[in-house]
Amino acid sequence: MTHPLLRFPLGAWHFEDLLDAPDDGYRYEIFDGSLLVTPPPPMPHANLVYRLRRQLDRQAPDVLAVCETVGVLREDGTSYFVPDLVVFDAVLLGTTLPALPAAAAKLVIEVVSPNNPSNDLVLKRHGYASAGVPEYWIVDARAQEVLVLTEPSAAGYLSEEKHTGSLRGATPFPYELDLTAVFG
Repeated sequence: MTHPLLRFPLGAWHFEDLLDAPDDGYRYEIFDGSLLVTPPPPMPHANLVYRLRRQLDRQAPDVLAVCETVGVLREDGTSYFVPDLVVFDAVLLGTTLPALPAAAAKLVIEVVSPNNPSNDLVLKRHGYASAGVPEYWIVDARAQEVLVLTEPSAAGYLSEEKHTGSLRGATPFPYELDLTAVFG
């Protein structure tokens, strides 16, 4: 399916190519120069993101923002993702940046899409690591677990831990999450 308003570049996709993308409810992202188009998430996905964000918001300091629909851009412009949640310095909300530089993302969270799990489990896992995002959570409602990935490198994340029931940590701020309530 092609959209009549979307201009296709002659070569690899870059962030600038998305600036004229239609506001049609679809999510337009780029992975290593390839366009990814996904439909809006279903209500169970949105509900899980909502519950997770509420718990994080209650514990996040005012200097950090926990946001949805903020794009994360790799420096070279050939990868651009819109994570379900991203944590970054709140002062950046007052800027005119078209997207959040990957170096500014302190934590990125993706809820596994039941329709296309490989985007979150493979593509974005590699993309966030190679961009240097220090912590990436993959929230999987099917297994009712959160995979926490840290220590990014060009080859991927070097450390991973699975969590069920609860999740505690100190970065990017001290938090304690009730995953039973998140997965409800």
